[in-house]
Amino acid sequence: MQAPVPDVLLPQSIRFWCDPIPRSGYENMAADELLSRRSEAWLRIYGWSRPAVSFGYFDSTPVAAALFPGEGIEYIRRWTGGGIVDHRKGYTYTVTLPAVEGLIYPPADKLYKWIHGALAEALKASGVNCSLLVSDAPDGGRACWASPVASDIVDESGHKLAGAGQRRYRGAVLHQGLIQECEPADGWQLLLAHALAPEVEVVQGAEPYEGFAAELEELCRTKYCTSEWNDESHGRRKPTKS
Repeated sequence: MQAPVPDVLLPQSIRFWCDPIPRSGYENMAADELLSRRSEAWLRIYGWSRPAVSFGYFDSTPVAAALFPGEGIEYIRRWTGGGIVDHRKGYTYTVTLPAVEGLIYPPADKLYKWIHGALAEALKASGVNCSLLVSDAPDGGRACWASPVASDIVDESGHKLAGAGQRRYRGAVLHQGLIQECEPADGWQLLLAHALAPEVEVVQGAEPYEGFAAELEELCRTKYCTSEWNDESHGRRKPTKS
């Protein structure tokens, strides 16, 4: 059963892919962007090949490193917004909604509430006692888990269990989310897929579609692994030479 949110046009089908390959931060960001370009809705569940901290589009590596220091951590700028997130624990997922001619998706807060409503439904069915936060909590700084916002998922004491960042691009929606501080029972991923759409197509293998690996390598090379993406310019311009 789908999580109801008024005025949200829900997808009738979604492709569900548990990515079997733990990937680098750069590869994970590129994979999510590639799925957001597709003509289908996607739910991707994935892991990391090395310790990683991601930060929203307008944050920076020095700020993320100061907040979550450590040896061997990969600091990666996301294409989405949101705070600074430590991926050394928890579960990471992505939902994409395709660009459809003539369709403008509802505001971000409604989409956020709908996706997190579906996630809360899946978590509850998997043994996690949780609910959606009604309004923003006091600002705790750039660490994502220190500053819960409306429609984040919290436990009975108000402790944040799930948050996310979103981006819209050329009519499509990319939603990158994280679940921490709870242990849902096996199968929550498929429950989430069914809460998001009445029809679920399970995709298996290392490539969700033909040509994915080559596209992933190219997008990493031309965008996510470039110095321009990872410096203070946020990938929008080349840094000024001194």
